[in-house]
Amino acid sequence: MMKRSFIPADFKADSAKQVTECYQKLLQEEIPATADDLRKWIFKWNELSTVLSEESCHRYVAMTSHTQDEKIAQAYSDFVENIDPISHNYGDLLERKMMSHPSVSELDREFGVFFRDVRTELALFREENVPLTTKENTEIQNYQKITSTMSVEYEGETKTLQQMSALLESTERNVREDAWRKITERRLKDRNALDEAFDKLFKIRIQIAKNSGYTDYLDYIFKAKDRFDYTPADCRTFHENIEKIVLPHLRDIYEKKAAKMGLKKLRPWDLNVDALSRPPLKPFKTGAELIEKCGQIFDKLSPKTSEWFKILKDEHLIDPDSRIGKAPGGYQIGFEESGRPFIFMNAAGTDGDIYTLLHESGHSFQQFGVSPIPFTAYHNVPSEFAEVSSMCMELIGSTDLSPFYADKKDAARSRINELEEIIYLFPWVASIDSFQHLLYSHPNHTAEDRREMWLSVMDRYDAGVDYSGFEDARAYLWQKQLHIFEVPFYYIEYGIAQLGALQVWANYRKNPEKALNQLFAAEALGSSRPLPELFAKAGILFDFSAKTIEPLVRAVSDELENLHS
Repeated sequence: MMKRSFIPADFKADSAKQVTECYQKLLQEEIPATADDLRKWIFKWNELSTVLSEESCHRYVAMTSHTQDEKIAQAYSDFVENIDPISHNYGDLLERKMMSHPSVSELDREFGVFFRDVRTELALFREENVPLTTKENTEIQNYQKITSTMSVEYEGETKTLQQMSALLESTERNVREDAWRKITERRLKDRNALDEAFDKLFKIRIQIAKNSGYTDYLDYIFKAKDRFDYTPADCRTFHENIEKIVLPHLRDIYEKKAAKMGLKKLRPWDLNVDALSRPPLKPFKTGAELIEKCGQIFDKLSPKTSEWFKILKDEHLIDPDSRIGKAPGGYQIGFEESGRPFIFMNAAGTDGDIYTLLHESGHSFQQFGVSPIPFTAYHNVPSEFAEVSSMCMELIGSTDLSPFYADKKDAARSRINELEEIIYLFPWVASIDSFQHLLYSHPNHTAEDRREMWLSVMDRYDAGVDYSGFEDARAYLWQKQLHIFEVPFYYIEYGIAQLGALQVWANYRKNPEKALNQLFAAEALGSSRPLPELFAKAGILFDFSAKTIEPLVRAVSDELENLHS
């Protein structure tokens, strides 16, 4: 927990007047020429940023937990519209003040990565983008209102789409198809609204890039995301490697599954069912049971994971259950001042929910790991490594699923699902990322153009699933991916991180204790070092070339063969 020394205890983070006064103090303060005095000033600013971040995160959690509560929604909107712009405007002024200090270079050892990112922000900052960023956040909230109200009537009950997805594991094909149709029809009902929502967001983003001096949004977003260690061309090479190396493995998985089911090709409602018509795995009934049993996994894994997860459980820092009015998806968010993570998810009693909690727990362990770092800006770990932490917990945590499955055959089924999901993930990541490359390289595209671009991507990464008769469902499948709406170009990181996580898993199979200790040591660095150094500290390579991809995917394939035998 951060101790305050600059911000008063009675400070109101939602008061524009008080927030402005604090920023004014920082801006007007005369900083002596020594590096030590500059460092003290930086930590005052860091304290203010941390307090505001905590308030923003609490309001975001409340808003996503209760999307239909107008009072809560307004509280979040008020912060976004009234406080965030103050931080953005003063942030630019304070960055310029800091970087012009005569002793700034003397602090490079401690703040080098931060200074590098600040220089980028200064180069990109335009005052006219502040209201555009606020508008973008408001439009994202409007998009979330559309998706959070998606529900269907099924057997006399109102169910969320997440709850309906559990039926896609039914061994009765007519039940699966009916559920898939209902989910798809409900999504398609809002396809025009989602297209309009994306058009608004797209227009704002293109203008932000132009204001910052970029004619190409792709070039802008790579700078804005501080991607110093790889390029758009590297991403396109990654897409190609996935197409050549991973996609054949996915096609093989689908062909074998279709053969076991007596089908020529899988239909979209056949992807989640057990090929041998065994009933869906039922690992738990309630969110509380999910938390309890995941805790048992982490108790066995290591003393650190046991200690950290116990805090999450005891302090009620996990909101597991799906319900009407709760935003879809899952996330982990850090309350920086209190030094605590929070996990949000939508469990529906499925096997996949285990992996969601393992995944988000991995993120929370990263948050616990960085909490001793006093400079909280370094707690924001690059996604390319943050997702290594979460994906590792899926791969490693699922090596012993006995708390959920007494029968080893059920545990093997679950593990097979997880490993097959990894094979599926790579082509989907390439699809989403390459689609966005297409979208933003055509800034004047229409909704119909967008439809055709997506279909070209679907054709490129076609794994053999038969969508005949459901062409619209295939053409608008991209709309289910919230990242395209909320965080553009935040998806390739999953592919890069999955390669990192597979490398940690490979190390874990050889020496469990050493692999985990290397991972925790890397996590403890936060974002204080460049990506390649974080990967190296974890005992893995920051590389997504064919020479790295091929042996890792082969290892997954071999493990699947062993589990099937």
